[in-house]
Amino acid sequence: MTKPKGIFIVGHMGAGKSLFAKALAEKLGWQYVDANLGLERYYGRRLNEIIGIQGEEAFHQSEAEVLSYYIGKQNVVVTMEDGVITTEKNRKLLSSEFVIYLKVSTPVQIERTSYGLPPLFPIADQKAFFDKLHLERDHLFEEVATLTIESISVEKDVDKVIKALEG
Repeated sequence: MTKPKGIFIVGHMGAGKSLFAKALAEKLGWQYVDANLGLERYYGRRLNEIIGIQGEEAFHQSEAEVLSYYIGKQNVVVTMEDGVITTEKNRKLLSSEFVIYLKVSTPVQIERTSYGLPPLFPIADQKAFFDKLHLERDHLFEEVATLTIESISVEKDVDKVIKALEG
């Protein structure tokens, strides 16, 4: 596989995108860019519930601008907002790039997100919330992914990517 210019990391909240991306960037000697605001996790609601439909459209347009800026940049590892794949435009932009989908199960998400700051508006039923997002988004993450990794540990996951890049 030819080494890509840049790598984009996508996945659900709690997948460990930031930790993974930082470790991967360090291993490659590349720049780490965090474009993941974590809005859904922070507020405990879906993006359209936080900022409304019109606000969501503007937000996704901003994401497209961020993607467009980093596409073609050399030696960057970029983490993206969980909902980046919900628009056709963003999926199309990502489809031409090297995208890693960090796959995570609902129980792991619940465990991992319990360590962070509590959301401003707590999720009444985390399992139902995460299960619904999986149903809506898993196939979209898979659609844009060049490589899917079911997270084991940051070190092992980074090694998988390095082997795939060298492979």
